[in-house]
Amino acid sequence: MELTQEMCNGLRPRTERDYQLFSECQAKAVPLSALWEDRDDDAKVVSWDAAWERFIQHRAGLIEAMGKERFLPWNIYKELNLDWLDGYDFVQQVGDCGSMGHKNSLKTSNLTNALFTGRKPREIACSVMYGIARGDGKMNFGNGCNLDPLAKYSAEKGNYWTEDFGPYDAGRYCKKYRPGGVQDEHAKKSQSVIVYLAEPEFDLVYNACAAGFGVNMGSSIYPTGSSLNEDNLGEVDGFGSGGHCMAWVASTVGKKTGRRYVYLENSHPTKYASDELNPGHQWGVWVDERRFKKIANNAFIYGNWYVNIGELG
Repeated sequence: MELTQEMCNGLRPRTERDYQLFSECQAKAVPLSALWEDRDDDAKVVSWDAAWERFIQHRAGLIEAMGKERFLPWNIYKELNLDWLDGYDFVQQVGDCGSMGHKNSLKTSNLTNALFTGRKPREIACSVMYGIARGDGKMNFGNGCNLDPLAKYSAEKGNYWTEDFGPYDAGRYCKKYRPGGVQDEHAKKSQSVIVYLAEPEFDLVYNACAAGFGVNMGSSIYPTGSSLNEDNLGEVDGFGSGGHCMAWVASTVGKKTGRRYVYLENSHPTKYASDELNPGHQWGVWVDERRFKKIANNAFIYGNWYVNIGELG
């Protein structure tokens, strides 16, 4: 499959309605300590506060002690012997990158939680909730969305199960959606818990990824290639331009340089460099703090980045 310009412009800038959706979600933010007491189907948004910081630092310490490479999401997928219809990685067919970034960030958090809990995570039909978010609550699949409605509706309505729709096929399976039925009931069991980042800062993303959580993000540039660096990691070495949604899904520290990196998982049909942490086919790139700043510049025009944690219903 060839990379088309349509694939590289799957995000649209914020509108007044998008800012309103963000405000509605942010108004529901609660302290982390209150989240675990809430077992109903209300949308859940966690404040990025001191309690959240302590929690992710604790999780990062556990992951470090248990073996950080074991907790790389692609390694968890193998360890749990999962065989999803869409596989671990997937390529967008049209400009619905928002569904891919959301699914990749959710997938990462779900895989980590599955390893801790021993419960296998559901496979999520990436474009169904995306179509509902794009339509501001009603199914409207097509090219272009942003992060504000993705966060709002995945927290409120939930994330739809692949088993109810079939594998990804550029939105054609969205025609199978029937509001008010069992599909909605299942989605409610897999709602996203949203933790908004105040700024697109490297430390915030690194700390969330170190704790095994994925971060959905948007940017006006995206990686077009990578090459092995002195830390034997496939580091980004080229950029393209266009509103694009991707996900931060992992972190590591270079063995030779001591530099910190975060892994940016993409949905373009691009073959990135193999490295010691992910040999063979690569679907993303490692990004250090300097290149992160390039990607993060003015990135919130597509919506606030968010940590995407799923209920294991």
